[in-house]
Amino acid sequence: MKYEQWLTNPTRCKAMTGYSVEAFQELVPYFEQAHNEYLSRYHLNGKRRSGLRQFVLYANSPLPSVAERLAFILSYCKLNPLQEQHADLFGIEQQQCNVFVHGLQVILDKSLALAQAVPAQTDAQLQTVLAASKAHSTDDPVSKHLLHEGVEREIPRPQDPDAQQTHYSGKKKNHTIKHALVVNSLCLVLFVSATVTGKTHDKKLADTHYSIPKGFTLWQDTGYQGYRPEGVTIQQPMKKPRGKELTAQQKQTNRIVSAFRVRIEHAIGSIKRYRILKDECRLRKNQFTHKIFLTCAALHNFRLRFHPFHYEVTYSAL
Repeated sequence: MKYEQWLTNPTRCKAMTGYSVEAFQELVPYFEQAHNEYLSRYHLNGKRRSGLRQFVLYANSPLPSVAERLAFILSYCKLNPLQEQHADLFGIEQQQCNVFVHGLQVILDKSLALAQAVPAQTDAQLQTVLAASKAHSTDDPVSKHLLHEGVEREIPRPQDPDAQQTHYSGKKKNHTIKHALVVNSLCLVLFVSATVTGKTHDKKLADTHYSIPKGFTLWQDTGYQGYRPEGVTIQQPMKKPRGKELTAQQKQTNRIVSAFRVRIEHAIGSIKRYRILKDECRLRKNQFTHKIFLTCAALHNFRLRFHPFHYEVTYSAL
């Protein structure tokens, strides 16, 4: 089986699944629990079971183990291959590959929820997460620092002319969708917004989809000019005045802000390790294009437990 081959080579395992051997093995029990619970009630194609026959993973199944199925869906997200190519890699047919991709993606989401790695998706959920973070801020002052950013990614050109116009982004010169992220100082993704069109302005996205409570410090770029929630300390680079230059002190402040804000760029880069986000996602069924970003953000959060980012907090702004 493929996963057994990959686990013997740590470099190849990371290249094919996006996870180290240790992280992959830690995710398997969560995936197995979600897999068995889901397939005891539904078929892989999403149809509900009649209840007359219980789910059994047969030895002659195209993907005969839970770990193999986890490797299958992780490698699909990591590599974003053609389904014919991915089917050939695992020795199955393209039609079977399509069914497994959509069914196992649902199970992967459920397993990450069991592992408590899924970010908040509503403002109410975010407020709960931030309230818990604020309660521990006396032990870790850096936990009161948040970063937010809009992430735009390419989608296939819609066939409907109105949808084409709606999703066309003049900035990217392509058809795109966007999500807003809220990340803490350790690059853990706390919030992923609902999908919006790619040309939606970052500030409008922040105004309408989430709020930051009092007592936090929010690091943002100049795209959020004018976004200042009440009681929140804003750290933002200064724009160069028209026809003038920034002072040496202002340039130094901008360097401090940029050096801290790079953390959210590291988080976004880690999420886009999965090429199904970085490249054009070709799947349209079951809102796959919209759901997969949350899945990859949760995979990033789970991976941070084993391979966290390390930063030296030396800025006077903190």
